[in-house]
Amino acid sequence: MTTEGQKIFGATLAQSLGSGLLATGITGMALYLYVRLSEQTHNRLEVITGAGISSVFPHRSVRIKEQYDRRLRSANRIDLIGLGLSSFREDYAREFAEWSRRANVRILVLDPDFPTKAQSLASYRDLEEGGTKGEIRADVEAFQKAVDNNAAIDRTRFEVRRMRSIPAINLLRIDDEIFWGPYLMTERSRNTPTLLVHRGGFMFDQLERHFEATWDAAAPAAQE
Repeated sequence: MTTEGQKIFGATLAQSLGSGLLATGITGMALYLYVRLSEQTHNRLEVITGAGISSVFPHRSVRIKEQYDRRLRSANRIDLIGLGLSSFREDYAREFAEWSRRANVRILVLDPDFPTKAQSLASYRDLEEGGTKGEIRADVEAFQKAVDNNAAIDRTRFEVRRMRSIPAINLLRIDDEIFWGPYLMTERSRNTPTLLVHRGGFMFDQLERHFEATWDAAAPAAQE
C-alpha cells in the first residue's frame, strides 16, 4: 500500500472508529436515560400501587355519578361523609329503602346546631364555601326529612348521624372501594377533586379508620 493509500485508510479508520464511538456513546446515553426513566416510572407505580389509588377525578358528586351508580346497584356496604348531601339526596333518596334491604348504610352529615345554633360550624362552612348562611342547615334538615318520611327504610340497617366537627374530607365507601376528596376554601365541595382507592392499599385502611372514629364520635340523628 502506498503512503497516500495508508493515509486515506488511516483517516477512514479514524472516522469509522469516531462514528462508532459516537454511536456507542449515544446508545449508552439513551440506555442510561431509559433505565432512569424506567426506575422513576417503576417508583411511581409502586407508590400508586402501595396507596391503592385506582383513579383520580377532577370533580365529584353529579359529575361522576355514573361511577357511583354501577357500584351502588349491588353494594352490600355503604358509608358516607358529607356536609348537607343535597346532591346525593336528590339523586338517591328514592333508593334508600332498597339499599336498606340488602346493604348496611351509615351516613354522616354535619350537625347544624354544633357547638351552638347561633354560631354553628355549618354556618362557618357556608362562609368558607362562599354559600348563603343557613344553606348547609337547610340541606341537613331536608336530608333528615327524606329519611324520616320514608317508612320503607329498614332502620336497623340504615343509620344517619350528625358530626360535631367540620369534616376534613368527603367520603363515599362502597364495599371495598372509597371515593374521597378534600374540602377547600372558597370552593363548593362538589367541585373538589376526588380520588378512588381500593382495599389492599394503605389509604383505604386509613380512610376506613377515619370513618369509624368519626362515626363513633357523632351524635345519632333523632327522628323529627
